[in-house]
Amino acid sequence: MLRPVVAVLLAALLPALAHAEEQMLLKPPKGFKVVAEAKTDKEATTAMVPDGQSIANWTDRLTTQTLFKQADLTPAAYRERVEKAAAAECPGASFEKIKDGTENLYPMASWIEKCPKAKDGGKPEVTWWKAVQGRDSFHVVRRTLRLEPDAKLVKTLTSFFDATRLCDTRVPGQRCKLK
Repeated sequence: MLRPVVAVLLAALLPALAHAEEQMLLKPPKGFKVVAEAKTDKEATTAMVPDGQSIANWTDRLTTQTLFKQADLTPAAYRERVEKAAAAECPGASFEKIKDGTENLYPMASWIEKCPKAKDGGKPEVTWWKAVQGRDSFHVVRRTLRLEPDAKLVKTLTSFFDATRLCDTRVPGQRCKLK
């Protein structure tokens, strides 16, 4: 039996294999590989990095997280919690709103977090966040870079986050295919 996180990733790549449930549809960037997975009764997390990088040594990391049975958590409340923690961990952290609202019938928020000197590496980090309040669970996608993205990478990141969306195969007419 596939673990839910792997099932979500496969559902993103092969929608025909998806189970009837809420799913975060995303297509990992070309060359990314899964380097860590964790699942408890409360959450499931997957971390991916480009080929040639590892969970301990990376410059670009994509993380997906599902908080099971947390459908009452709002994207605004989650963002506030994340920003408060980031400000405490990283003096000089700054935040920029990208989008708030509804996407594919789900409340969502996306933003950028910039840390001038990350605690775990001493290097600058830029994290793009997307938080989506599902009907069953709460879903988070984040992409952390240890570099300041140039205009081309910003365009790539924007397209990636716009294409990444939550859907529910149980809802008639809801689009559960990648753009």
